[in-house]
Amino acid sequence: MLSSAQKADLTLVLVVIIWGTTFVAVQRALDEIQVHSFHVLRFGIATLALLPLLVLRKPAIHSGAPAPRGLLLKVGFLAGFCLWVSYSLQTTGLLHTTPSRSGFLTGMAVVIVPVLAFLLLRERMEKRAIIGVSMATAGLAFLAFGPGGTVERPPQLPDIPRGDLLTVGSAVAFAFQIIIKARWASQLSALKLTIVELTTVFLLALSAALLLEDFPDPTNLSPTFWGAVLLTGLLATAFAFLAQTWAQRTTTAVRTAVVFAFEPVTAAIFAWLVIGEVLSPWAIFGGVLIVGGVLRTSLGGKKNHSD
Repeated sequence: MLSSAQKADLTLVLVVIIWGTTFVAVQRALDEIQVHSFHVLRFGIATLALLPLLVLRKPAIHSGAPAPRGLLLKVGFLAGFCLWVSYSLQTTGLLHTTPSRSGFLTGMAVVIVPVLAFLLLRERMEKRAIIGVSMATAGLAFLAFGPGGTVERPPQLPDIPRGDLLTVGSAVAFAFQIIIKARWASQLSALKLTIVELTTVFLLALSAALLLEDFPDPTNLSPTFWGAVLLTGLLATAFAFLAQTWAQRTTTAVRTAVVFAFEPVTAAIFAWLVIGEVLSPWAIFGGVLIVGGVLRTSLGGKKNHSD
């Protein structure tokens, strides 16, 4: 029999595998739809999937003081805004870079978090975090050498820096989302906060799509596209966010960060299997440094408690 901690770790591994598959799926979906319109479908489906759980869930027993009035909406909006910025930049970046590179660069959020925690929450930045940030920054520099591509179709050189820069911006925005939740999420219902957060992303994406884009005729969208919407909406968003919350009740924050550090690896593996993406030796070395920096940041801390 597996222990509760082992079940939690396996759940997080499943989440990482799901997230790793989405880079290729989203890149292909963008051949048929624009960025914000895609997010309208993705986050709309995710929100609708979670709403019934509000009715089915058991009433929570509060042991501490109730959260201040309006805090749920405030935190949910802030987290949702950061998540919308993150996904918008990441998805737009996939138009110009490759799935593997996007995966490695997105993983840098884990090493950005200690810097933001030091600046905004006044949390002490440990030596391991400084080393990890330095390694990831060096990896980012090496990743800039020798753009990757598929065996048949390497990407155009001028597009790679733009796509990578957008993806780094995505990692920064996601790091802010983590900081916001670290500050306030413990005072709020995980399900309610997730629903407010995802609803915020949906409404922001809808506003951007109505202002900036032309939504295509749904009947002209391929089954492959709808498969990508269901994969990202139901599994990579609704299930993944709730699974992470559930898992972190029985495993530690450090173990969670370590598992998530391998998301870039799963992204690179799926990109190689599905579209034959290859990376230059310099880019591979840079990716290894980024993952190493993430692991160095996550491992070896003094705090080891359940989140």
